[in-house]
Amino acid sequence: MKISELITGLRHIGIVVENIHVAVQMYTKIFDIDDTTIQYVPPIEEPAPDTRFAFVPIGNTELELIEPISEWFKQFLGNPRPGINHIAFTVTNIDAAVALMQAKGVRLGHVTRDGILDMKRSRVAYFNPEDTGGILIEFVQPGEKPS
Repeated sequence: MKISELITGLRHIGIVVENIHVAVQMYTKIFDIDDTTIQYVPPIEEPAPDTRFAFVPIGNTELELIEPISEWFKQFLGNPRPGINHIAFTVTNIDAAVALMQAKGVRLGHVTRDGILDMKRSRVAYFNPEDTGGILIEFVQPGEKPS
C-alpha cells in the first residue's frame, strides 16, 4: 500500500496568529465567510488559559487558527512566529499511514513523538519537520460520527 492511497484530502492548514479575533475578522472579510460558521476551542465565551483555536471553513478545508496564550504553550510550539505552522491531511487508517512513513525513515514529532494521539473526535500524528523538508505534517483519522 502507498501513503497516497490512505490520504483522502487536505484536512486543514494550521496558522499561528498573534490575535485570534483580528485574524478571524481578516479571514472572514477576505474570503466572504459568515462568522457564525467558525468554531472556537475553547468556546469564545470561555477563558483560554494556554491557547485558543478557531476553525475557519474555506471550501472543502479549514484554516486552523492558533493563538498561543501562555508562555508554556508558546515554548511547547517552539515559539513560532505568526504564519503557517502545519499542514494536515485526512487519512483512512492512521496506524498504517504512520507505519509507512516510519518505514521511509520519517519520524514522529511534535506532540506525538511517542505515538498516535487520541483526541476523542480523531486520532492524530505529527511528523518531524527534519524528515519532511522543514514542514510539520499532521495526519488525522476522524473518529466515528455519533448517530
